[in-house]
Amino acid sequence: MPRLPRSQRTNVTIYHIAEKLNVSASTVSRALRGHPNIRPETIDSVKKMAQKLNYQTNTLAQSLRERRTRTLGVIIPEIHPYFYGSVLNGIEEFAFRKGYHLIVSKSSETYEREMMQVFALANQVDGILACLSQETRKQDHFKQLRQQGVPLVFFDRAPEKFPAHKILFDNEACSFLLTEHLIRAGFKRIAHLTGPKHLMVCQDRLKGFYKALDRYQIGSHPDLVLTTGFGYQEGRSGFQKLMKQEAPPDAIFAGSDQIATAVAVEARRIGLVMPRDLGLVAFGSDPLNALLEPAITGLAPKGFDMGSAAAQLCIREIESTNATSKPRTELLSCDIIIRQSSVRLTDEEQLVSSYSKYIKRDTHGDEVIYIY
Repeated sequence: MPRLPRSQRTNVTIYHIAEKLNVSASTVSRALRGHPNIRPETIDSVKKMAQKLNYQTNTLAQSLRERRTRTLGVIIPEIHPYFYGSVLNGIEEFAFRKGYHLIVSKSSETYEREMMQVFALANQVDGILACLSQETRKQDHFKQLRQQGVPLVFFDRAPEKFPAHKILFDNEACSFLLTEHLIRAGFKRIAHLTGPKHLMVCQDRLKGFYKALDRYQIGSHPDLVLTTGFGYQEGRSGFQKLMKQEAPPDAIFAGSDQIATAVAVEARRIGLVMPRDLGLVAFGSDPLNALLEPAITGLAPKGFDMGSAAAQLCIREIESTNATSKPRTELLSCDIIIRQSSVRLTDEEQLVSSYSKYIKRDTHGDEVIYIY
């Protein structure tokens, strides 16, 4: 069937419904919204006629009346990694239930593109949720958003002293737990491959890393901490630099799933066997970590929770009647899933083909361990 030009398409309006039922257009409008002053039988007949005529709400007109687009802008560094996909699912699920839609943009981990996306979205959406690119040092583009009164929520990566809502991992605590696990597994020279120094998320992870080393009196070696980027090639380059050292590490704490994958691939290429020759943990939760050989220790998935919480804060800000609200920071705890890459197994454990421990902290801070 040929597609009709837009100019020839029939648009059913509330006036068509009103004419069919011999009522006023205002009655139809209120009935469709379930207004309490409209009789139930009238509401029922209006809705049935709307369905019969295939009436669709004019969202543009509604937005103009409400002075809202009912749309959220989301800026993420990349679209392909598992983590950001799960964050987007959390944002979309909560937003949809509240009647909002998304416009998703990516910065490709560059400051310039992030700035362009912010300015492009500013007049199209009711609020913006953003994760900083690894290049971002200035916040002028976000300051302009705040000056315009656009609700803004940061997730995962955020500027340290910027006055806005933030949903973050407790990076210091999570980093401490991953490092502590490597130490308790018997590793002594632990390297840390992390992202750029200027990012608050990387600073907090380094704090947790060093705190664990201090707690267990493991000497820290500055040459074992490399600030690269979060991508695969950056992880590959960082691993090669570590292995060229006179005393290479016996374990690596990777700052992202991509870095961990690069380490696993490069270790196998040069003949290292994990975890016998090299232990590995990842600050990440990609399910592919469990499918690699050996499976890589990482964090339990929390991306959906982060996205949902960020969307909730943003929509609450949009719909708030208060002129200003105090910036709020929420920290999400992390649980560790221990796999073969970081545990030197006993003969008894070698009999188990798939070895995983799920370590979770209970309300008293004690470990609850699940083996599966």
